[in-house]
Amino acid sequence: MENKKIKVLIVDDQPLVLDILSKGLIKDAEIDVIGTATDGYLALNMINRESPDVIILDMEMPRMNGIQFLHQLNADNPIPTIVLSALTNADSQITKDAFDAGAVDFLKKPSSGAKGLLELITQLWIKIKIAVTQDVSYLKTPLKDYKLPSNVLDRKAKTDNVILGMGSMAVTANPEENLKIFALGSCIGLALFCPSKNVVGLSHVALPLAKTDSQKAVDLPGYFGDTAVPALLNKMSEFGCTQNMIYAKIAGGAKTKVELGDFFNIGQKNAISVKSSLIKYQIKLLAEDIGGEISRTAILKGGEKFLTLHHPVKGTWQI
Repeated sequence: MENKKIKVLIVDDQPLVLDILSKGLIKDAEIDVIGTATDGYLALNMINRESPDVIILDMEMPRMNGIQFLHQLNADNPIPTIVLSALTNADSQITKDAFDAGAVDFLKKPSSGAKGLLELITQLWIKIKIAVTQDVSYLKTPLKDYKLPSNVLDRKAKTDNVILGMGSMAVTANPEENLKIFALGSCIGLALFCPSKNVVGLSHVALPLAKTDSQKAVDLPGYFGDTAVPALLNKMSEFGCTQNMIYAKIAGGAKTKVELGDFFNIGQKNAISVKSSLIKYQIKLLAEDIGGEISRTAILKGGEKFLTLHHPVKGTWQI
């Protein structure tokens, strides 16, 4: 796919959102918005004609909501999909449902109108370029139906899962809380453990080097292998953890089936970058499950001493 633009389909029932996202995304020379749709039915019809590489998807839409769309899509033709909705907080039930249905990443739609959407564009540029490298063939599942809760309170329901999109990180000492990264492909799940304080941290590393986007490294250091380690260590220090108390485990870094320009062998580059950073900060790497061609879901529970991994065919295992 070198020198070939990434074809993006945007699905949202708000014309202003479609207009701003379309105009903003095409300012990146590697991205082409090949169409927009105001509901899931229209989007499914467009997919057959346009064959998008990545989909940007709202949740609340007439006739067919976003999760219904994902179930319809993945029953026939999985395509990497980034959920963009006012409902998608990291710990919301709807975000979990979207990932269960096959989303590969998410962002929360800003509440500040047009200005907030413009600030969102740069995050989408990076997320689209990573999403297109993800192997989603395993997401092909039997068709299911899904209805969004009818009242506002239920739509904002929380879970004990904190879902980490690409570049996100979190730290917890709560044994009832799960830090979770769905479908690690070329990305790395970096887990840090501080047993003496019962504290754990998890970062979703998407790219190897911060120099590819120095501003993004400031805003979201968890994106990059060389900045995720110090950023996560800094967050754990707020819980009283010092470097000599901490060890690491990593997972992911798979070889993707899509090769895109600078993203060639991105999984291997991510793994090398994270390992180099761990050495630099004198953090011992106790276990790893990297490489291959499978997409792993990583789960890290507060107070635990192991990282749980899952694949729909291989099953569940721990490192």
